Amino acid sequence: MYTNNIGTSVNVQGAKGKIHATSSDENIVLVTSSNEGKATVLVEALNIGNAQITVTDAGGNSAIFTVEAKDGEELWEKRIYTLRGKRQCLIKGVTPSDSAQIAAEAIGKVPEAKWVIKKRSYPFAESLQRMYVYDEENQLLVQGILEIEKSASNQPSYSIYSDKHELLMNYTMPISGYFVKDLTDEYRNIYPEVTEVLVYLPFAPIL
Repeated sequence: MYTNNIGTSVNVQGAKGKIHATSSDENIVLVTSSNEGKATVLVEALNIGNAQITVTDAGGNSAIFTVEAKDGEELWEKRIYTLRGKRQCLIKGVTPSDSAQIAAEAIGKVPEAKWVIKKRSYPFAESLQRMYVYDEENQLLVQGILEIEKSASNQPSYSIYSDKHELLMNYTMPISGYFVKDLTDEYRNIYPEVTEVLVYLPFAPIL
């Protein structure tokens, strides 16, 4: 069993009457027992380490199990990607002079330099992925729930959502080794004739 400063419940089977639970080290985990419905032991991790939980029922019968409390970060699989090479900008629908002006500005608007993707699996539930985007100075720009979908053009789309499922940031990946940021809508307000403004961010995994 792994706990992560959150409550974890364990059902107790075969107990006679009410149960009582104790922890061998209350600096590691605290336990409380619940006798409503199914007999249940509630475990809350406080620090990293191991502790033994003793459960005793009304008949004096006891059982012992061990709990290991880990740092929550250890429970996430982590992949880190970093910006490698020059950003490029693809622009369609405007004159060459406007295209050059848009490219110079658009590339400067996309400072992302590192992407960290964390994944955690849960028993009997879908895995959860989170994405963190940092700039060149390692300042966090955005973080949230990562959903990988197929875009309208059947390309992988990486969308970052807040915990309230508000879209925070989106990338596509039409070419292996590139994240692509679509700024078309932003520039269409200034250049109505523009049909595409894509900034290509070359990346490579470092972990």
